Amino acid sequence: MKATTHARRAAASLAALSMMASSVVAQPKVEETVVGPVGVGGLYVVSQNDARVAYVGAKGTRTVVTVDGVEGPLLDELFNGSAANITGAGPLLVHRANEGGKNMAGTPTAVIFSEQGSAFAYIGRQGNDYIVVHNGKEVGRGPRSALSLQHTPLSLSPKGNFVYWGEMKMEGGRGVYRLMMNGKPEPWAGHQNLQPVFSPDDKRYAYTAGTVENYQKQVLIVDGKVASYAGFNPQWTADSKILLTTGADNKVLVDGKPGPYAGISIEKITPSTVGSRFAVIMRKRVVNYQGVGTLYLDGKEVPGTEGAMDISFSPDGKRWALRCLNPEAKSFFVVLDGKKGNEYQSVADKFSWSPDSSKVIFHIGSSGRNFVVVNNTEEIPVAMVGSLSRNPIVFAKVGSRYAFSSTDGTNRQHLTIVDGKNILPAGLSPNGDSFDFSDDGSRYAFAVSPVGRSDSAGLVIDGKHRNELFTGSFTGTGWITPTRNNLFKWSPHGNYLVRVARRPDNTAAGLYVNDQLAYPTTLQVSHPTFTPDGNHLYWIGAEKFPDRPQLYYIVYSDGHPVMKRDADGFLGYKEAWSIDEKGVLTFIAAGGNQVKRYRVTPSTDSNIDKMVAATQEKLAKAEAEALAAKRKAEEEAAATAAKAKADADALAAKRKADADAAAKARADAAAAKTKARQLQLENAKRKRQGLPPLTELP
Repeated sequence: MKATTHARRAAASLAALSMMASSVVAQPKVEETVVGPVGVGGLYVVSQNDARVAYVGAKGTRTVVTVDGVEGPLLDELFNGSAANITGAGPLLVHRANEGGKNMAGTPTAVIFSEQGSAFAYIGRQGNDYIVVHNGKEVGRGPRSALSLQHTPLSLSPKGNFVYWGEMKMEGGRGVYRLMMNGKPEPWAGHQNLQPVFSPDDKRYAYTAGTVENYQKQVLIVDGKVASYAGFNPQWTADSKILLTTGADNKVLVDGKPGPYAGISIEKITPSTVGSRFAVIMRKRVVNYQGVGTLYLDGKEVPGTEGAMDISFSPDGKRWALRCLNPEAKSFFVVLDGKKGNEYQSVADKFSWSPDSSKVIFHIGSSGRNFVVVNNTEEIPVAMVGSLSRNPIVFAKVGSRYAFSSTDGTNRQHLTIVDGKNILPAGLSPNGDSFDFSDDGSRYAFAVSPVGRSDSAGLVIDGKHRNELFTGSFTGTGWITPTRNNLFKWSPHGNYLVRVARRPDNTAAGLYVNDQLAYPTTLQVSHPTFTPDGNHLYWIGAEKFPDRPQLYYIVYSDGHPVMKRDADGFLGYKEAWSIDEKGVLTFIAAGGNQVKRYRVTPSTDSNIDKMVAATQEKLAKAEAEALAAKRKAEEEAAATAAKAKADADALAAKRKADADAAAKARADAAAAKTKARQLQLENAKRKRQGLPPLTELP
C-alpha cells in the first residue's frame, strides 16, 4: 500500500452535524493518511506516543508491514505477528506497542516502537534469511537458523537510536550467544542473558557478558567492545558522560577507575538527575545483624549519614534527601542536604520533589500517627497514609505548589491540603483523585461530596465551593476515563476549566467552558484536549443520526466538526490520540473501508473564546426564537380565543333575537286569534241586534 496523504478542508457536510458548526467558527486544516484497510483482516499496532500506527497485512501469500501509510519490504513471515494467523472477518484487531517493544510477559509486539514513538522496528523472514527493518530501512540480515529471539527478542533503546536482537551458534557442544546491535555483531558470549543499558542521551550502551571459554567469567562490553576492566551492574550518569560499575572487592569503578569508597560492601550506586553527580552508599559496619550504610557524595564521605538506605536527588540535581536507619534505636530519619531531621518509627522509601526542587515531601509514622513531612521541618498530621496511595501528592507542573487529600477508615475525617493548609470546606469530603492544578500552578480544583455520601456536591475551585452546576464525567475507557480526575480539565494557563455538567434542574446539559455551555449534549463527551498555548480545544462528542440506531463519535476542533467516526478499535486507546507542541492533533480512526491517520491544525481565526461566544450567540438566538415563538403562539391563541368568543356572542345574540322573534310571533298570533274571536262574538251580537257586521273591532 503506497502512502496516500492529502490535505483538505473538513467536509462541508460535517457543518450540519451540530449547532456548534457556525460561520463564526473558522474551519481547521485536516490532513489524512491512509494507513490500512478495514474488513480484510490484519493487525494494527499503535505506538506509545505520537499516534503512529503500523498495519500488518497480507499481500497474496506474503506479509507486508505498513507504518504511517508507507509499505516495507515483502516478507515470507513476520515474527511475533504473521498476518497468516489473523482472521479476515470481525472487528479491527488493535494492539498497543509495549514499553521497549515488549509486553509484561517479555514477548515483543509484531511491530515495536520506541518509548516516544519516534522509532520503530520489526523482524521477519525472506527465504532462508531473517531481516530486520528499523525506521523503514533494512539494518540487519542473516541466516534464519542463527536467530535467538527466545533469549534476546527484538528490542529498541528508549529513544530508538539502537535496535538489537540475539543470535546464537553451537561451539564445542554448547551454545554461544551474541547481540546484533544496529546490524553489527557484538562479541560472542558464553551465556544468553545479555541486557544492554543505554545512556540517557541514547548514544552509548554497556552490558556484562560471560566469556565463551568460561561463561562464569564476566567481561564488560561498552559500545560493542570488550572493556579493559571488569565491571558489573553498569549505570550511566545523567549527562551520559560517565559509566559507573562495580568491580571486584567491592570497588566502585568510575569509567574503570576505582573511586575513594571504603567499606564492607556496596549497598547502592545512584546517579543524580542531572550532570555527572552520583551517590554511593557503602556498608561500613553491622549492628544487630543490620547493615549500616554511609553516604559518599561527589567522592567524599558525608558526615552524619550513618545508616544511609536510600537517596533521592531533586529534579535540578542540586539537592538530595537521604532515608536513614538508626540501628540502635531501630528508628528512621531523613538527612536533607546534609542536615538531619527528626527520628520516626517509619519513613516511606518514596520522596516527592516539586518541579522547582524547592520542596521534598515524604510520609512518616510516629507513635501510631501518620504525617506528611515537607522539607524535613513541616509535619502535617493526616488520617491515613494508606489513603495517600489513592490520593497521592499532586504537584503543579512548574513551581513548588503541592496538594494531597486524606481520609480515615470511617470516612469521617477528611483533609485536602494545599501548600500546607487545609482548604476543604466543612461537611464535605474530597471526591476520588480529582485534584488538579493548572499546568502553570496558578489555579486548582477538586470535586467534593457530602461527608458520608458518594453523590456530588460540586467543585472547590481556588478554595471556593461552587455548586451551581452538577458535574458529570468524561466517558469511555482507558485514557478516556483515566484513573485520576475524569471530571474536569484545566487549560495550561488556568484560563479555562472544561467539564461535562448540567444545571441542578437537569437542563442545559453539555460541555462547559468555565461556567458557559459550549457544546449542548446529553450524550457522551470524551478526549478534552487543550493545545499547549491554551487557545484551542479538541474533544469527541457522541451524537445520534437518523441513518442508524448506533451512535457516531464526532471529533471537534474549537467547536467545528472535523470527522464523524464509528466506535472503532482505536477509540479507547490513549496512544491513538496525541497532540504536539504546536497544537497539532494526531489521531487514528476507521472510516468506511479505510483506517486513516488524521492531523488537525486549528484555524488561526478560531479560538476558545470565539467558540464559546458563537455557542452563546446561538443559544441566545435559539432562546429568543423560542420566546418569540411562544409569544406568537400565545398571541395567536389569544386572537383565536377572542374570535371564538365573538362568534359565540354573535351566535348567542342571534339565538336570542330568533327566540324573541318567535315569542313575539306566538304572542301576535295569540292576540290575533283573541281579537278574531272577539270580532266574531261582537258580530254575533250585532246580528241578533239586526246590525251589520264589523270588519274590525272599533
